[in-house]
Amino acid sequence: MPSVSIDTSAAVPQVSATRLSAGQCLHLHVPAGTVMHAGAGQVEISGPPQWLAETCHIPRRRLRAGESLTMPARGWVQVAAGCDAVFTIAVPPGLFSRLAALLECRKRRVPWPSRHQPQSIADPAPEKL
Repeated sequence: MPSVSIDTSAAVPQVSATRLSAGQCLHLHVPAGTVMHAGAGQVEISGPPQWLAETCHIPRRRLRAGESLTMPARGWVQVAAGCDAVFTIAVPPGLFSRLAALLECRKRRVPWPSRHQPQSIADPAPEKL
């Protein structure tokens, strides 16, 4: 059974389509929030490993054409095809990409303090000497 390993843990936001032949499997390291969608055929997704009552448990989920799965935790998963299959992997943006997007959004809404010009405050009751 041929297999391929891909590390997508430090990936930028991306969507990639992958075609697997019958009996082929793919090993991926995915971050939490990665969405896997079966476009055609049927795939079985195993992992990521979890601790359950002091025992290592590897959840298995089967996706048929048109079904999606959002990975609840980061870790290694195995995607195996029982028949010819096509599926897409949507990796969420990394921490730095999300932080940069948040700062850019904030910069558009509220001007930064360095852009403000000092203004004098009008005194409603000037002192009389």
